[in-house]
Amino acid sequence: MIPVPARVVSAALTSRATFGLGDGYVVPGDDIPLLGGCFRVVSVAEDGWSAVAVRGRARRISVALTAGPGGTVVTCPAELWAGIRSTALALADGPVVVGTAIVRGRALLAQQRAYPAAIAGLWELPGGRVEPGESDVDAVVRECHEELGVEVAVGGALGPDVALPKGKLLRIYRASLVDPDAVPHPHDHADLRWLKAGQLGSVEWLPADRVLLPALRQALRA
Repeated sequence: MIPVPARVVSAALTSRATFGLGDGYVVPGDDIPLLGGCFRVVSVAEDGWSAVAVRGRARRISVALTAGPGGTVVTCPAELWAGIRSTALALADGPVVVGTAIVRGRALLAQQRAYPAAIAGLWELPGGRVEPGESDVDAVVRECHEELGVEVAVGGALGPDVALPKGKLLRIYRASLVDPDAVPHPHDHADLRWLKAGQLGSVEWLPADRVLLPALRQALRA
């Protein structure tokens, strides 16, 4: 049992630090050294994580997360326990950055960064940090108004939380336009694009947003 919510533990499973691999993210399709072998990550989700052996005998590693009283029950290989627990506890009190999966029809709104230079041209979901005293939902509404000039109705959280640098957490919420005919404008970004499930791979996403692509595809195809 780890005394933090399951969504925070799920964020630990998106961090390479959990697996002793330094900075960065764990994305489905990544090959990582684990337990004396090489494993390919199959899924990173809000309720667990799994990987399969790349070479040698067929082998699968799974981590299951179950919400319980006072925290999250984690079922995993013993060798992974310490890393998951350490990263999850470090993230528990971290600031939250919200992102917004705005869906219209079967298309998702993505925006292209204009700055800073190091990430200009990459794509992300609309959003930003949650200010002190502000709820996640209020932050989503405010950020969409500031960045896009639109009002949104906010739904539930989508996909796993993602561990960001400096102990921050990225949390994505579903949303829809209050006015379906409203036209979002890229006030702080270079471009906007509506992407269907099969088009999500047509743009280069920020590394943290890449973690969320399987959950976004599933949401668009549901």
